[in-house]
Amino acid sequence: MGLPRPPGDFDRIYSPPEPPETARRPRLVRLLLPVMGAVAVAVAAVFLLLPSGEEERGAPAPRASRGGTPASANSSSPAPSSAGPIYTALPPACRSVSAETVRRLVPRAERTSSGNTTFGYCGFGSPPSAEAKDRWLQIDSRLYPAAGAVTPVDSARRHFDIKWALAGKATEERTVTLERQSGLGEQAYRWFKVDRQRPLAIGEVAVRSRNVVITVSYSERTVGAEPSAAQRQRCLTEATAVAREVLESLP
Repeated sequence: MGLPRPPGDFDRIYSPPEPPETARRPRLVRLLLPVMGAVAVAVAAVFLLLPSGEEERGAPAPRASRGGTPASANSSSPAPSSAGPIYTALPPACRSVSAETVRRLVPRAERTSSGNTTFGYCGFGSPPSAEAKDRWLQIDSRLYPAAGAVTPVDSARRHFDIKWALAGKATEERTVTLERQSGLGEQAYRWFKVDRQRPLAIGEVAVRSRNVVITVSYSERTVGAEPSAAQRQRCLTEATAVAREVLESLP
């Protein structure tokens, strides 16, 4: 016995639904489809060919600098870190300190020197027969030009930072004091050390002024086995005074 037949009459025998008649689209739609596709391709091509900066309507064009180059062309170059002149040459290192200073610090000094317009070295040493033996005054000056995108000031700053880092890791000398120095150039430090091989007390001062780094070292024989506080102060004071004198000689 089967299931009871639901009430109601059927108008026709059941058949599955027919698929939609896709072939019966309006003629106008079929004609417009190729045209709409071509318009979309053309619009995409226009946006691809637009140069950068012209996609946004009304964007102002970059203003030209005094040299005629757009200002935006140099936006990636780092600007100078501080205002002031850039040094273009160095004076001879041995002329950057007065003869009176040399006679006072190193009597009857023997001189050695080398350098050019961007590098200078001068050393004043006491001869073996001098009363004040083992006195040395050394001056090292370095001028840094631009290096690619790095400005002269930044090049000098990097060199000074390296000197500071190496001073804290020195092995040939024994560091007694090492400290930053304010009021001398734009960066400076004072370093008092003792030679491990010879009884020498050494006062060193390094200073950066714009794109020039100057290092002055003054040394003398230690008084006793260990340098005294007075000798430490004297070496650092003399080296600082010479560094100021060298700074004043810069053109």
